Formats: sequence, C-alpha cells, structure tokens
Amino acid sequence: MPLLRRIGTPLLLITASSFLALTLCEVGLRLFRPVQYLKPPTPIPPEQQRESLYRTSLVPGLTYEMVPDRDGTFEGMSVRTNSLGMRGPEPAPPDPSLFRVAVVGDSFTFGFGVPEEETYPSLLASILNRSPAGRNRRFEVLNLGVVGYNTQDEAVVVERKVLALDPRLVIIGYVLNDPEIDPRPSLHKAFDPPVWWRHSHVLRLLHLGWNWLDVWRYGGGDYIRYLHSPDRDKWQSVVTAFERIGVLTRERGSSVLVVIFPLVPADGWASYPYGDLHLQVTKAARKEGFEVVDLLPVFLRHAPSDLRVSVEDGHPNALGHELAAQAIADAITARRDREGAFSVPP
Repeated sequence: MPLLRRIGTPLLLITASSFLALTLCEVGLRLFRPVQYLKPPTPIPPEQQRESLYRTSLVPGLTYEMVPDRDGTFEGMSVRTNSLGMRGPEPAPPDPSLFRVAVVGDSFTFGFGVPEEETYPSLLASILNRSPAGRNRRFEVLNLGVVGYNTQDEAVVVERKVLALDPRLVIIGYVLNDPEIDPRPSLHKAFDPPVWWRHSHVLRLLHLGWNWLDVWRYGGGDYIRYLHSPDRDKWQSVVTAFERIGVLTRERGSSVLVVIFPLVPADGWASYPYGDLHLQVTKAARKEGFEVVDLLPVFLRHAPSDLRVSVEDGHPNALGHELAAQAIADAITARRDREGAFSVPP
C-alpha cells in the first residue's frame, strides 16, 4: 500500500497538472490566438443553405455535391446546373451518332472564374463538333467538375455518376493539389463531419505542427511535393483512385484520358519546379492504360499573366481553358481505331 501511494500520488499530480496546463492553453488560444487550421465550420443558416450552390452529397463516399437546377450568381460567377447537378445543359437523349465525353475534376474543370461557355469542357465540345471528326457524329462533353474535389472524390463520381451516362471517353482533369485528402479546402471543411479532436484549439495546433514537420520531412518544405511523396497516403490516394477508375471503365469499355494542369506561377515559368511531378502523374496514369495530355508544354508558350484569372487567382482564365480544350481535341482526334472509336496516340 505505501508503495502504491508513493507511485500513485506523483502520477495523480502529474496527470492533474498536465490537464490543468492543457486547459489553460486551450482557454488562452480560444481567447487570444484562435487556431483556424482545420477549424470546424460554423453551421450554415437554413436560408443560406437554400441559396447555396452546394449541398451534402446524397452519394455514399462523397461529402458534398452541387445542387441540381441552380441558375444564379455564386461567388461572382454566373452558374447554372442541370437536373443532375452538373454545370451546363442537360445530357442529350441517347443517339447512335452521339460520342459522349464525361469530364471529372475540381475547380479547374468546373471553370472557376470563367463563364460556362468558356470552360474547357464546353469549348472542347465546340471544337470537336466543328472538326472533320464531327461530320458523321455529334460530340457531347459533360462537365462534372466540382470545386474542391480531389482524385479520390473523382473516382467516386466516376463510379456513382459517370458510368450511368455511358460515356465513350472519361477525362480526368488533374491539378497538382489533387492528392489533398485532408479537409483543408473550404468546401471539405464546411461539409466534412469534424472528428472530435478538431474541436480543440490545442490539438489542432499540435496537428498543424506535426503536419509542418511532415511537409519538411517528405516535401523539403514544399507542400505540393509533400502531397506527391511516393509512399505517403496523399499520393497513394491518387494511385488507388486511378486503379479504381481503370477497373470501372475497362468493365464498361470506356477510354480514359488524364489532363495534367500546371500550377500557373505568378511570376515566370523559368522557376517552375514541378516538371518531375507531371512525369510522376503521367507514369501512374499510363500504368492503368490511360492516355495523358500534359498541358505544361502548351502553357509554357504563354506568359503566366496571360493565363491566370487574376494576379491573386491562379485558376486558368479564358485563354487557359481555350488552350486546354484545343490540346485535348487534338489528342482525341489524332487517331481512330478500326471500330471508329477515337483514341490518343501513346
């Protein structure tokens, strides 16, 4: 008993003092230096939910999705969604002459900052239908891009939404932040149910510090390189998603094309540091039998300022979308197989 008392009393004091210290830290952070990192969102009032472009997804595996049949101005953009929650018009009725293309992606594919008619999926349809390939068939390009989606989300979209549309070709718009599976983008933070520890400022701060150490350890301090660290869960989420999309599309006889967007720098291309990551994505895509269009060589011919929505916003502007659409159209129409289906050269 004396031994237990000698051991137990110090342990109790250490536990109590640690709890008190954490409590004081929590109170201090809440009052004087709130931690915004991974902060649980403030509940959206019902009236704002009714006017939002987004809602909690009805699809298992997706956190959120766009609301069907919206037509209005959202974040300064004119946006309409069809009955399936895609940006753009309704899908065309089935037709033997119809060549349907479904595009999945994030805000680059959605067309953040540009009108619907200037997004690369919309331009791609126009280019293909004006080309010689459009003489005996009609091309339809459906835009299933959603702001904030990652490749893991896009694999769910392919499985749960795209395949039901029976596309001949699936395009994956890949951006170098697509391995980001933590709820850091604003929409994921708004809709992801927060795990218990995210309600604590102290624990969020500790997680931030641990994440910062990981970024240095696995990315040399570069967050994009950290996301593509080969053996880490972020990059592996892309590999797994590509594998899943490959299995699903092969079963349905659909081809897959991965389009890699560079992150357009604010200054110049001379210091662009991610060419090797483009090759890494290309290798992973081709391993699954996907074809690839890397837009880096195309974008390199233009000053970055000519391609950005604004100085502060690195999303591609109308010219960026036009260049992307033309490069994809060139790839699609480059070669026909013996059955008349379109493919791209290896």
